[in-house]
Amino acid sequence: MYTHYISAPVSGVIGKAVKRASKLAVIIPFFQREPGILARALESIRSQHIPDGWRVDVIVVDDASPCSADDETRQITFTGPVRLKVVRQDNGGVAAARNRGLDEARTDTSLIAFLDSDDIWPANHLARAIRALATGTDFYFTDNRRAGYHESCIRERAIETGKYIATARTKDGFLAIPPDRLLGLIIKEFPAQASTVVYKRSIAPALRFNTTLNAAGEDILFLCTLVAAASSAVFDPESCVECGAGLNMYFAKLSWNNPQCLPILVDQVIARRLIDRTVKLSAESRKRIDAEIKYSRRELGSHTAWSLTKFPARVPKPILRLIKKDAPAALMLPLDILAGAFSLLARKL
Repeated sequence: MYTHYISAPVSGVIGKAVKRASKLAVIIPFFQREPGILARALESIRSQHIPDGWRVDVIVVDDASPCSADDETRQITFTGPVRLKVVRQDNGGVAAARNRGLDEARTDTSLIAFLDSDDIWPANHLARAIRALATGTDFYFTDNRRAGYHESCIRERAIETGKYIATARTKDGFLAIPPDRLLGLIIKEFPAQASTVVYKRSIAPALRFNTTLNAAGEDILFLCTLVAAASSAVFDPESCVECGAGLNMYFAKLSWNNPQCLPILVDQVIARRLIDRTVKLSAESRKRIDAEIKYSRRELGSHTAWSLTKFPARVPKPILRLIKKDAPAALMLPLDILAGAFSLLARKL
């Protein structure tokens, strides 16, 4: 385990300004096999227009990546109030890597941003987030595009979110969404991908990602908990994050033939039930999470029934994990599998 820093020398008046600057931490979990992916993300940070009086600490957490962060950052230099910090740890997954980044952030950091190592920001992303959060808002997010999947998450995937945003009131150029309404939208459609989010650290300074959710769900649980703690939230219609297709690509694993699909469905059930038990929800949000739990159980039951006929060897490990992590959900699984089997049979008929 080690830490090293890469930064451009800062002197004179600029150096004094940086010492007094407000601070924003960018946390990048890194585990990739192909070179150039992290360097691309860092270049998008280097292109940011940082407002005067702000310092940006970029924290790359090398989660025992096969492609070393040292190789990716060797040619990267930052100018002005941006400093790069690289830490290395034993492989623990994306949740553990993000948590390490949160732990490494300076105690006087006021804003937190996440950037996955295969994503890139438009050049005004941080400047607009800082401007939005300076108005008193606690939580900021933008749209995102993902090549081969969608050009706009808000228009093509998060349909209800898009409809609400179309009617939202403007707050200093941003669209205000009451946190409870946003919480319900995250539960149903998850419009706020991690790389689009910047938030005030003060609203939940001790909040960390759940490291037991290895395949899916750690991000929706974190964001639901975070938004529940916020007093206000805004969407930025003028920014859109470019999401990549790196090694840990979630969408590519959702095919039923993919061996990771069943573990993902198990973690989705666990995560949604954790939201139900641990996040402060309104009556409307509780209806939404109840509906999502039922949907997740139905999907898990159907896929488990299918896997038992196609790939039976894949079933025991994720189901044993469900038994260990959420015994009540596991007790309901036989009925879910039976319902799933009937559903599959009906489709064939």
